[in-house]
Amino acid sequence: MGRFDAELYLRLQGEEALLAREHRSPWDTPLVESASALVAVGAISATKAEEVIDDYALAEALRTEQGLEYRGSFGPARRRRKRKIKPLEPRRVVACDHVIEHAQGTLEIRRVALAEHFTTIAVTWRPNATQGRPRRRGRMTLGGGPVSPPHPTVVDDQGTRSGTAFSGGGSELEWEGRLTTHRPLARDTAWIELDGTRVELAAHPAEWSVSVDELPEQPAAHAYLWRRLAIPNDFHELESLDPAIDALLAAGALEPNDPVIDEVRTVREAMQGHPRMQSNGRARRQVPQPWRSLLSRQGREDGPEGAIALSAVTPVFDGFSVAVGSLESRPDGFQIEVDMTAGTEEREPFGWSVRPRQLAWWAADDRDNHYLGRIESWSGGEDRSRCDVNFWPPLHPQARKLRIMPTGEKSRAVITVPLPWHKQQPASGETST
Repeated sequence: MGRFDAELYLRLQGEEALLAREHRSPWDTPLVESASALVAVGAISATKAEEVIDDYALAEALRTEQGLEYRGSFGPARRRRKRKIKPLEPRRVVACDHVIEHAQGTLEIRRVALAEHFTTIAVTWRPNATQGRPRRRGRMTLGGGPVSPPHPTVVDDQGTRSGTAFSGGGSELEWEGRLTTHRPLARDTAWIELDGTRVELAAHPAEWSVSVDELPEQPAAHAYLWRRLAIPNDFHELESLDPAIDALLAAGALEPNDPVIDEVRTVREAMQGHPRMQSNGRARRQVPQPWRSLLSRQGREDGPEGAIALSAVTPVFDGFSVAVGSLESRPDGFQIEVDMTAGTEEREPFGWSVRPRQLAWWAADDRDNHYLGRIESWSGGEDRSRCDVNFWPPLHPQARKLRIMPTGEKSRAVITVPLPWHKQQPASGETST
């Protein structure tokens, strides 16, 4: 890369994009993918790459009727202030199976998480059928309407009393989310009362263990491409890795005959379909692990049904600390509830980053099957965030143990959880891949 001028390369790409005048949304620029790859291999600094992108984003905005109007919202994601990251606080998580009847519907209490500075209650709200109104499906925002979940007052066994606020979403059929108390309840409380209805907190969380592993060394270009596939973005969906691959070839970070190029393209093509669609055999055979086993179970809907309450908290790794509060498995996949610090950068529709601080969410079972997670229902700020992570494909029905692996650029945490329902599953005769 000694003779390669990364800034010139990006500026020539920007000029070509301006001349092509391709139709794009005002917050998308073709330079981000190329620039991110070049930053990852050290061909250009993040600061210089962002300057180039910003120059051409402005030039493109000036060429459209409403470009400058969108210009105020578009730009690089805010960088977090550098600070010492502390591990997340321990918490007590208790599984519940309690239903409270209201005049307007039923409130199912699924789980309670108690920590020093917060208390959350995972709930499902099912409103009664509304007379004379069609029941629409789909996400709805909180608006205080007749289907909105209640906000009960909660009391613990030490007399601490608090109101609650609901976060989540749903439809006129069902809401799912969390009630957060305005003040934390006692971590060791034996019960809580919601508007006078007592819920016993006697269950114990599942067993778990946690460790931190250093990631094996690999060429920077390979690491970037595989990581780019593992971390999808809700607002800037990647249709092609070709801009990044072309930039890495131009910089000399990849050789034209590198087999990783075809492997990455094969995985990307297989992942472009819906997770419930089966991938073809060629894709499964031609890619390395963990991608091979991931694609081999793509399209299955044979996952076990069950839920586990966890109190797992990791030490700091790669600048993150993670707490996993639950695991819920269903036939088409599984989900974990996560708190993490120090948050993420690229979780907004008009922001972008050439060096985002993000985790890839991997999992693996004791049968050598791998699973990939995607962040959903994200909320938070630069210091701490909370989200649900949905994994595919579904858990193997005969898996006895699961390793949840939030993965940074240099290291990963490994949270190992026994799966209590495997003895309840009928033998399928299926051979694990």
